[in-house]
Amino acid sequence: MVIGSILVFNYCDYMMSNQPNIHNQTSLAEALGALSLATDMSAGNPPGSALTATVLAVRIGQKLGLSTEDQQALYFACITRFIGCTSTSEETAAMAFGDEFSPYLALSLADPADPKSVRTELNRHALLNTQEELRQTLFEGVIGMGSEVMRLGMPHCSQAISLTRRIPVPDSVPDILSRLESRWDNQHPVHPPGPELLPATRIIEFCVVAELHRRAGGLRSMIEVARARSGGQFEPAVVHVFLEHVADLTQGFSKSAEWQTFLDSEPGEQRTIGDQGMRRVAEAFADFTDNKSRWFVGHSRQVAGLSYSTAVATRSDERWCSEMFTAALLHDIGKCAIANGIWDKEEPLTPYEESIAHQHTMHTEHILSLTQVFHRIGGIACSAHERADGSGYHRRIRLEEPRAAILAVANIYNELTTDGPRHSALKPEMAAEKLLTEAHKGCLPQNAVRAVLDSAGQPRSAMPAYPDGMTNREADVLRHLARGKTNKDIARALNVAPKTVDNHVQNLYRKIGTQTRAAAAMYAFERGIFDT
Repeated sequence: MVIGSILVFNYCDYMMSNQPNIHNQTSLAEALGALSLATDMSAGNPPGSALTATVLAVRIGQKLGLSTEDQQALYFACITRFIGCTSTSEETAAMAFGDEFSPYLALSLADPADPKSVRTELNRHALLNTQEELRQTLFEGVIGMGSEVMRLGMPHCSQAISLTRRIPVPDSVPDILSRLESRWDNQHPVHPPGPELLPATRIIEFCVVAELHRRAGGLRSMIEVARARSGGQFEPAVVHVFLEHVADLTQGFSKSAEWQTFLDSEPGEQRTIGDQGMRRVAEAFADFTDNKSRWFVGHSRQVAGLSYSTAVATRSDERWCSEMFTAALLHDIGKCAIANGIWDKEEPLTPYEESIAHQHTMHTEHILSLTQVFHRIGGIACSAHERADGSGYHRRIRLEEPRAAILAVANIYNELTTDGPRHSALKPEMAAEKLLTEAHKGCLPQNAVRAVLDSAGQPRSAMPAYPDGMTNREADVLRHLARGKTNKDIARALNVAPKTVDNHVQNLYRKIGTQTRAAAAMYAFERGIFDT
């Protein structure tokens, strides 16, 4: 199933790459700024901190005399600074009792070369709801790594380079991000000291940490950390400019102003993207999301491929189909806000954990509603778990928008046919039967189910669908019952034991709400099962 879905995606990707740009040009900054909320949350950072760190970085770059071209690269590198952090989410959560977020934040706030700083920030921010003895055991292990703890961020560098190479940012952005968590001194076990790094890298590493301290402890904490780490973690010239102009540099950092301040800070001429550029951004962030867990890998691309092929078979409107593709790629972006301890748990989720998991669609909606760039796809993307009868989440809508219905069905089909931490993959025909059963119960739109299954290559002859959760074999039994056959007659016809037939009959009665053969026969006639 995975191989087939990848082939579908690659075909859709090829088809879309050969389509003309059908959207107006849109702001790359707006797209990446909104999606930076996902990178913030995946790193355990306060949502919006990437926006203000980017503004601070550009303002310092201007005062240091960077060219407009270098400022543009600085701007887009800083807003994508945490695009690599999902690369270690699963491993970090496994070590940190299911919570990767608070250790991430603590280590971002700390000076990793200073054991006292690491201990302070871990105690202040990490695993606050975990038993104290377990916390301290883990903390001592981290502190005992010394400067080697900085090696933990190397996979972040690799993923950041890979993903930013695929999106239409300035060419130097991957190089800037290739030295994430670098230092001015020579304490990093891999990266060279700051004087050998690109100026943009030095600026970003200061601004990210300084802004996180502002969010955690206010402007005073921001100033204190700048002074304390100048010449160590941070370049002295960057700190000097910051301390000399701190009021001007942090202007507009209030919660109400940070979005517009970020947009207004884009250096030079606004960088715009068309339909193909937006697709590249969406694909990169789909992979960013799916890299969070081994159980997610490929999911967003597979759902997007199936959704797009279904849309093309349903409508000839290129824009309609293109929006379907982008929405499907980004439908799970909100999963970045939920800890891997929930996503990767092998035991059944508790009701509380389930409610937390359900919140990911709310986060998807929030991320995509921040800008008009995504206003045509946001409602589709966050509908992947809605149902036709209003029983889904989080908005409890009835899937009246055709693309939302297609996405919801494609998402379920992919989940059913892919292994998860709490279930094994079903064969495609079994998944099809489940979807059709849900359609007859009114949970999913029948037209969308049929269209998705057609696109998935499920032949209609192999896709009987029956109401009230009835299985294929139960429907066979019901047809014989409607013809007045006894259990023994049915057993001979179906080549099963009479006891098996009796079990099917009792299950049928329970599902259709009757206790007599006559009523069961009437049910079969009314629902057309007798003639199926």
